[in-house]
Amino acid sequence: MKKALVTGAGGFVGGHLNEHLQAGGIEVFGLVHPQHSPKISKFPKKVKIEKCDILKKEDLEKLLKGQKFDYVFHLAAFSSPPASFINPKETLENNIIGQLNLLETLKKTSPDARVLIIGSAEEYGAVSTENIPVGEDTPLAPLSPYAVSKVAQDFLGLKYFLSEKLQIVRVRPFNHIGPGQSPAFVVPAFASQIARLEKIGGGEMLVGNLNSWRDFTDVRDIVKAYLLALTKGEPGEVYNIGSGKAYKIADILKELISYAKVEIRIRQDKKLLRDKDIAKVYCDFSKFKKQTGWYPKISISKTLFDTIDYERKKLN
Repeated sequence: MKKALVTGAGGFVGGHLNEHLQAGGIEVFGLVHPQHSPKISKFPKKVKIEKCDILKKEDLEKLLKGQKFDYVFHLAAFSSPPASFINPKETLENNIIGQLNLLETLKKTSPDARVLIIGSAEEYGAVSTENIPVGEDTPLAPLSPYAVSKVAQDFLGLKYFLSEKLQIVRVRPFNHIGPGQSPAFVVPAFASQIARLEKIGGGEMLVGNLNSWRDFTDVRDIVKAYLLALTKGEPGEVYNIGSGKAYKIADILKELISYAKVEIRIRQDKKLLRDKDIAKVYCDFSKFKKQTGWYPKISISKTLFDTIDYERKKLN
């Protein structure tokens, strides 16, 4: 049986990845941060979970000593661009030094493992019109401390492939959404507000910029891509992962409200506007599709419906 290490196993993507790996007959060994540890009962059966702060290298080395992994999915990272402006030092330390500790440990314990390093579409920044759709060769222009940390993770992964011969595959996923995502992100923020308003019979919800466009993919499609990246991807390469489509935030909100069971009004809150927002971005994932055969299969309507349904159940 193949064995996978998943850092950040208790997060939004980690939870979906655990289920996908187990469904494929892969044994999962997951790491969760001691301060962010969800209840063990929420994990699929047979997923072994350990608490570990990857910034503490000695703890990480002790935990992984004697373990051999076929696959490593490094998901543990601070993931919010807006929050990174508030805590830039913590974002950079956690995302860069945490990955450095992991790669140094894997070099000793699982040097033959295939390792997935998760970058971000945020690495590309405000892409000019002539570079849309965004290909892997588009110049990187990070606009937030989070984006800078992702560029560093990306190239740190490349460095360890080139100089240490670790079997690293890098991906730059575009926005992924679905049930279980934190309300710190736009789609679950809308869905959670709608669910709360349904409980009180309707009312007003606060929104930010509705005129930007984003490339959205269901998280359940994304985790399938992550496994394919390691089983069929080429070590040393970097791949964009996304839907290849741009969805206007206003249209996303309109569809979510169409699922509401009460009347809802919207009002723009200036506090929710980002100083450095990207107007429109979507990816060219043809390189990844050609290499692995992957493409997203879950419709945006199903993703939105499942997200609002999750928020309703969470309230109840």
